[in-house]
Amino acid sequence: MYRDTWTNCYSSICSISFFNQLNQKIGSGTGFKVNNFLVTNNHVFQASGASSVELRFVNIDGNSTKFSKILSYQEFQGRLQTGMPEHSWDFAILSLNDTEFSTIPSLTLSDSSKIQIGGKIAVLGFQFDQTNLSIKQGLLSSKYTKAGVKYMQIDASVNHGNSGGPLINVDNNRVVGIVTRKHTGLTNAFDDLIKTFDNNIKVLNVAKGMMSMSGVDPVEALIVSQNQMKITSKEIQRSSNVGIGLAYELDQIKDFFDHL
Repeated sequence: MYRDTWTNCYSSICSISFFNQLNQKIGSGTGFKVNNFLVTNNHVFQASGASSVELRFVNIDGNSTKFSKILSYQEFQGRLQTGMPEHSWDFAILSLNDTEFSTIPSLTLSDSSKIQIGGKIAVLGFQFDQTNLSIKQGLLSSKYTKAGVKYMQIDASVNHGNSGGPLINVDNNRVVGIVTRKHTGLTNAFDDLIKTFDNNIKVLNVAKGMMSMSGVDPVEALIVSQNQMKITSKEIQRSSNVGIGLAYELDQIKDFFDHL
């Protein structure tokens, strides 16, 4: 079943990588092709500090490159057709009218009502800045609406880099949602921890220079230590997983394609 989903869907999944002026990778996400458009999260599309973007599709091995194209970040932004911000439906739809993309197959969107709670789903994406595409299995564990936005909770691991990827109904290999993030419970705990480090650093900065031991300011050493722990906490937060992910239903995205 999941092998069939992989075979039918892998070639439509796009790795989106952002680079700064020094050609250093500063962020990544996932997208998928529908007709002549690229669908992803709006928070993936918004990449502060980016100078260029690589769009890359892979072969059936999930690793070797089938096609890639590098765009300036300005050109990438100029392809935006429509979208909604992260605090809303969090999607961006970009034009892929280039002839080079014509050989990339399209995924088919489906009404999210076609899959019920307990239905089998698959998540495809480029997690943890990896260059290889991965597929993960899971179940649709619940549906709910919050602030007018329709969410789908899944019991599949969602990691950094999975954002913007398709949520696939494995019964028909059609897209029923767009993956947005992992569950926020653990994320909120890490946010509180990082805020504590920030507050500690502010207090220590006020105390700098007030004392010295053998020519060394112990407060400076504490500031360095707090910053190191803050960096480590951010990396643990980025890499941690609670085995629960969230996706958005396709109401707004389908509305765009239905009116083409």
